[in-house]
Amino acid sequence: MNRRHLRWILPAATVVAAAVVAVVLVTQVGGSAACAAGGSASYYTAGRNGMCNLGTPADGAYAAVGSAELAGGRNCGTLLDVTGPNGTTRVQIVDLCPGCPAGKLDLGKGAFQKIGSLSAGIIPVTYATVRDPQVGPLRVKVKGGTGYSSLSVVVDNHGNPLSTVELQQGDGFVALRRGEDNTWTGPSGLRGTIALRISDVYSHQALVSGLALGRGDFQQTTQQLYGAEPPSGPSAAASTVESAGPSVSASVEPSRSVVPAGIGTTAPAKPGC
Repeated sequence: MNRRHLRWILPAATVVAAAVVAVVLVTQVGGSAACAAGGSASYYTAGRNGMCNLGTPADGAYAAVGSAELAGGRNCGTLLDVTGPNGTTRVQIVDLCPGCPAGKLDLGKGAFQKIGSLSAGIIPVTYATVRDPQVGPLRVKVKGGTGYSSLSVVVDNHGNPLSTVELQQGDGFVALRRGEDNTWTGPSGLRGTIALRISDVYSHQALVSGLALGRGDFQQTTQQLYGAEPPSGPSAAASTVESAGPSVSASVEPSRSVVPAGIGTTAPAKPGC
């Protein structure tokens, strides 16, 4: 994986300090940061897709975290508010930072320079996960699922951590398996278009149908997991990011409550922490 050329040297004292301040602070929830951690941040240029297979925002508003905080891919696509010496910026987790301990972030250059000086190389920060952030409608990348390959799905613009992605088959649903690379996999032998039931850890859920198989790009839907009314009528037309495609429709359904794996803590006591 193409990672980075580091432009800083981290003194031993800084490592100790970062470990000491990597503590959890409980704050308010509901559209705001849920749990905060303190530590340090450097900057880098991500590869084309990052570990989470989401790509990287052109403005550099992305972050890589260590394996403990990526949590086997469960925190891919979630958002962090990061505060440094010069202010606060919001970034999306898109990548793994190999060897980074809890409390250490690697930020996109664009995000880093909003909250600190590039010449510093590494800065002290605090950061927090954001519950129910304002994001665009869901985007879904679907590969395979045909007679010769298994189904492979990546979901973007979900905001909160996802709990399940399920394939609708007849009157029931089959749970897909999540990989560490943020890819959900399922059966082969599918035909036509598919429908997925997407759920996050805060009981938000959407049924997205009309997703075409065999595409290599993200298909843009009109549905959000939260914060918007479901589209009127039996279906909602949508286009893809890179080219026009089949209509994608969605509806919102009630779901069960699930406690998430939080950033900066290993044993959340309640949703958001």
